[in-house]
Amino acid sequence: MKRGLKNPAVIAAVANSPQGKKAIGDALDTANKTTAVSLSIIKNIFWFSIVAGTGYWGYKKFVNRFSSLNYDLRYTPATISSTVAKAKADAIHKAMYGFGNGFNTVSKNLKGLSHNDFIKVYNEFGGRKGLNDIFQRMNMFEWFADQFDGSEIMRLRFIVPNFF
Repeated sequence: MKRGLKNPAVIAAVANSPQGKKAIGDALDTANKTTAVSLSIIKNIFWFSIVAGTGYWGYKKFVNRFSSLNYDLRYTPATISSTVAKAKADAIHKAMYGFGNGFNTVSKNLKGLSHNDFIKVYNEFGGRKGLNDIFQRMNMFEWFADQFDGSEIMRLRFIVPNFF
């Protein structure tokens, strides 16, 4: 024969007593309160995630936006076509992308450009990602600063004055 709370008859008697009913009611109240608090926490985490995610998305859109340069009316208008400017921008990006900085290719693509031609190439370059998608998009000046040392930047100043 089972003794103590292992005996179903004793459990039934305890559950039907006023103290047993109060203990069961307290346990149910505690379980209901715990469930309500847990649901409240989950709801708050959900809304925080939505707000934080939207804020982060907006921040990245604001920070990673590309601001194009306006043509300078003091200089002669650009003489290269958009297709040539895009081809030069693609060649410059390809030269700097990956290992090595491709300075010779970059300098060859910038030689002979007028002030507004350079602006056209810069605008066609836009904001481009690096090797890792985690990093923000960089414009051509930021790519140059990232890839080239001080002496190479100085050499670019002679190729395209008034920009570096």
